[in-house]
Amino acid sequence: MLEAKNITVNYGPREAVADVSLRAEPGEIIAIIGPNGAGKSTLLRTLNASLRATRGEVLLDGMPLQSLARRAIARRIAVVAQEAELRFPVTVMQFVLGGRYAWSSAWGWETDRDVEIARGILGETELESFATRLMSELSGGERQRAVLARALATEAKVLLLDEPTANLDLAHQATMLRLVRGRCDKRESAAVVVTHDVNLAAEFSDRVLLLKNGQEIAAGTPRQVLNAQLLRTVFGLEVIVDAHPITGAPRITPVHVMPGKL
Repeated sequence: MLEAKNITVNYGPREAVADVSLRAEPGEIIAIIGPNGAGKSTLLRTLNASLRATRGEVLLDGMPLQSLARRAIARRIAVVAQEAELRFPVTVMQFVLGGRYAWSSAWGWETDRDVEIARGILGETELESFATRLMSELSGGERQRAVLARALATEAKVLLLDEPTANLDLAHQATMLRLVRGRCDKRESAAVVVTHDVNLAAEFSDRVLLLKNGQEIAAGTPRQVLNAQLLRTVFGLEVIVDAHPITGAPRITPVHVMPGKL
């Protein structure tokens, strides 16, 4: 279980995140939604100890995150960032196997189990035919799938995903979200997902955190939070909210009124 208690993060005198709390339990997907500059990615990086909170604390299974070694954190928290930093040419298989480093032996060599896990994940993410291709040769969507595969290969119990469906077509968006949802439904993992896609968040998340200017505007289930009034407050945009005809989840449609059409 991952919990943030009254987190504040400063960049110099500016508060990027102000007194935000969050609790991710096994089996849950929490979506973080807000406009650009709302503090979403800053909050996510704090949850992984990549950034230190100015005030407040982050607990992992009841222990302060800052008290844990990086290797211990890497075994329990996996991150899907918007951009993967690659300093050397690596194949997709090598990149995904890198997600097993926290479990590696003293010699740093992968085991047969590591290879088995990586191959299984490549199959789940529909990347098995890309195993020997260099990461630098992939399209943006293929690369994003490889980043997710690497995170899943860690077998971490907490997944932190920053715009995980960026650059993906509709079919691969569904594949990615189905994989994350499946792990959470089996209570193997909790996931915290930053996304700009409000309708995707309405469909796949259990709870939603709305942020604006680093502050929590609302938190609750999609039906509680994704209403026209709150979305207008956060995005400054008129929307229509109705129910999806199949799932019943909130469905958000922006209202664009052209000049002279009123």
